[in-house]
Amino acid sequence: MAYSKIILAVLLLIPAAESFSQLKNNDIHDESGYYIPENTKKEPAINWSLNLSFSDNGFGAGATLYKHLNKDITVFGSLYFSAAKDDREFETTDIYGNTYVPYKVNRMFMIPVDIGLQYRLFREDVTDDLRPNVSFGITPAAIIYTPYSEGFLSSFGKAKAKYTIGGFAGFGVDYLTSKTSSLSMNVRYYYINLFDNGIESLQGKQKTFFGGLYFNFSYNFMH
Repeated sequence: MAYSKIILAVLLLIPAAESFSQLKNNDIHDESGYYIPENTKKEPAINWSLNLSFSDNGFGAGATLYKHLNKDITVFGSLYFSAAKDDREFETTDIYGNTYVPYKVNRMFMIPVDIGLQYRLFREDVTDDLRPNVSFGITPAAIIYTPYSEGFLSSFGKAKAKYTIGGFAGFGVDYLTSKTSSLSMNVRYYYINLFDNGIESLQGKQKTFFGGLYFNFSYNFMH
């Protein structure tokens, strides 16, 4: 009787063992070594991006690195380089066809560093390929200025800089084009202000505020 029970138990265990073995063979491992069933879809997430920005200050370019804290909250850091101009200046052309800005004293450039949080909205209400979000953070920034009377490249030998810190908040949308890439568009308002004396952009006129509305476009690399 004892032998018959053992034989019966073995016969029952064989199909279970075969099923478990098949499940193991179909599973994949995550980075921690844990098994993930094959039918479990890993959600693509943004790893880093290349960015273009447009504002009243001018055109800029930069890059962003992302760190995902959970499925909805992401911390990110961005570095930009962009032009900065006074909205009172205007460009004109002389009789020889050369363009210049009357009364301009300094060219100005910005190097802002964004450090912020991004929160994904409406996860359950919209398709996974379309991801609206809100973001906010702080922006330490360097404002570099060079003499307009010098040539563009040679003027950087006399470059000076002022430093400040501001903040931003905005709304954006990520659109997944594939598992490895996506596109983003966001609109942010930046408050970036020099709290001491400004920079003389035009003769007798100083510029202190470098913030405003910025439109940012990104090409994202997923992981």
